[in-house]
Amino acid sequence: MNFNHARTVRVIMIIFLLIAGFARDVTAQHADRLDMPLLAANMCGDGNPGDTHFTFAATGDTFLHENIQAVGETHGYDYLFDYVRPFLQAADIAYANFDGAMLAGSPYTGYPAFNFNPALAPALRNAGIGVVSTANNHILDRGPHGLDATLAVLDQAGILHHGAVSTSASSQPRPPYLPLTLTRDGVRITIGFLSFTWGTNGLSDPYNQVNLLWASNVYGQQGDVRPEVLAAIAQARRETDLVIVAAHWGYEYQFYPDSSQIEGARRMAEAGADVILGAQSHTLQPVDIIETNGRQTLVIYSLANFLASQGAFQIPYFSATSVIFYVGIIRHTDGSVRVSGYRYLPTIHVDHDTRPAPIPSQGQEDVVRHVRLIMRDVDGLRQVAPIPPTPGDQIAVCPTIPFADGQIGGDFAQYFLMLPGESIQALAGSLLGPVTLDMTGDCRHTTSVLLTERQRLEWHPAQDWPYRVVGTQIGTEVYRQRYPDRLIERRFDVDAAIANDRLRMFYTQYGGLRLFGYPISDLLTELDDHTGQTKTVQYFERARLELVPDVPDTAPLLEQVQLGLLGREYAGSVAQCGTPPVERAAHNAPPSAPRAIAPSNTPPLEPNDSALTMTLHTTSPPVPARHGNLWLIWCGIMLASLLIMIEAIAGTRYRRETDRSNR
Repeated sequence: MNFNHARTVRVIMIIFLLIAGFARDVTAQHADRLDMPLLAANMCGDGNPGDTHFTFAATGDTFLHENIQAVGETHGYDYLFDYVRPFLQAADIAYANFDGAMLAGSPYTGYPAFNFNPALAPALRNAGIGVVSTANNHILDRGPHGLDATLAVLDQAGILHHGAVSTSASSQPRPPYLPLTLTRDGVRITIGFLSFTWGTNGLSDPYNQVNLLWASNVYGQQGDVRPEVLAAIAQARRETDLVIVAAHWGYEYQFYPDSSQIEGARRMAEAGADVILGAQSHTLQPVDIIETNGRQTLVIYSLANFLASQGAFQIPYFSATSVIFYVGIIRHTDGSVRVSGYRYLPTIHVDHDTRPAPIPSQGQEDVVRHVRLIMRDVDGLRQVAPIPPTPGDQIAVCPTIPFADGQIGGDFAQYFLMLPGESIQALAGSLLGPVTLDMTGDCRHTTSVLLTERQRLEWHPAQDWPYRVVGTQIGTEVYRQRYPDRLIERRFDVDAAIANDRLRMFYTQYGGLRLFGYPISDLLTELDDHTGQTKTVQYFERARLELVPDVPDTAPLLEQVQLGLLGREYAGSVAQCGTPPVERAAHNAPPSAPRAIAPSNTPPLEPNDSALTMTLHTTSPPVPARHGNLWLIWCGIMLASLLIMIEAIAGTRYRRETDRSNR
């Protein structure tokens, strides 16, 4: 090969590698954005006290390898679930994928053909598992006779199931779905539960006992949901309040779903599925919310291994790591039922890879970080603490927050849960009444509003978090009331505008721009209406920060700085807008289509900013350009150019040396 040809090949290779690398960066790793935070969840509504909240707990594959079976035989099978039992029983019902057979009299074995002691079934029921899927690739590991025995054992243990039928029932029309009835506080909902699998590992199914998901039952040919699957989901949609589908699909040890899973989830969502619970990959796969025809479907592409022994693959694939996935369900006062979101408890197999347990708060940060990434919740806002709940307590996806004078639920509670725990009371103050219908801060619409001593919060169900609940600019309104002749001006250089170090520290630590807005005044001295003392204050769009008199700077920050009681001073929406509320906001209004949004240094204007900014004297703040990919491409082009120049210089020298040697 001559030098020119070699140089050309090298340059082409360089450009190819650069293009490949940039293509990967430009798509943010995944074109489907499943590696980005899921900002649409949770969707808890406005906290109507008449709503009833249910919790459906879901776990992954249950297939006991021989070392786990040995522990169960020695200590009893209930022993296997001691660490997770309280977390499963804190739901209205819990689910698992039962991946194997229970045929008494046949040897109890692990991989590759699983057969378990029937004593496993009552232990699962005692742990809180009330329903299982029986459509999976190991359900025929003891053939049709073993499947018949497994279904009989589940029935005897009181565990409901869907996904396969007995040989005696295989010639009859099979139930399209399993109806599940949940009751809480006298309120009842009916769930249509369905289960399907990609195949049975090539094992013969002579009686067509197992529900198949795809047109092909070959592992490497997944895709194309069967019409009868979609028809069954559609029937469940018509006849029940909510539809949950368990799908045994995808490919092993993959952190992200295959395109067949994504397309299959979309088809099932269109047919009427509200929740899709995936399994098969032996490692967690992401959560998503699919928007179809104005409806939303919550999908987790893989729940990984609930009870198995694949710890040998933990380092590369996190195969000993899973979650208990809590799905929230709301029945509204108008009778409608919908999914409210999810929470999750990270789990890991302990005691020599034989028992699932919550991951401790400290000590396995890398594992928790991975779980949060896959759960699309990098800050852990939806993570359940590894503290066993009190027997009888519910792990709620949409919990309420108690105040001295009442409690707050729905998305308003979600808003407060995003704040530092010790600051909730200091940032909210007392409640000034229940959630009511009132005008938004831009005086254009009505929505659900919560008024506290220190904030006026508006519910915007069409917005993703963190703008689902935002504060009215009552700092601006009260400032206008007190100083009607002063010009109101946003100070976009926040650090420079906050002249007091303690106020700046409080602003940064307890909410910043999202909670307080921009500064709109200088430091002022005002007379406290309650104590008669003078105090130093500064107004922000949504708050007034105050230095508490006579408190030393060595005291905790929440004792040095407080929020003004603007909720009590605010004149009200009628005084502000001049028009009483006329619209009715639905308590169960669904959010808009979810968006996965990359973090930004400059937050967008919140929903109630538009009209108020028209009354302000402002100039547009500088918005930093975010062209990281273009920058990388430019660098790549420059690098490629530099390499070409080097090759050219080297080629020139090579030719000179060649000419000399040929003379």
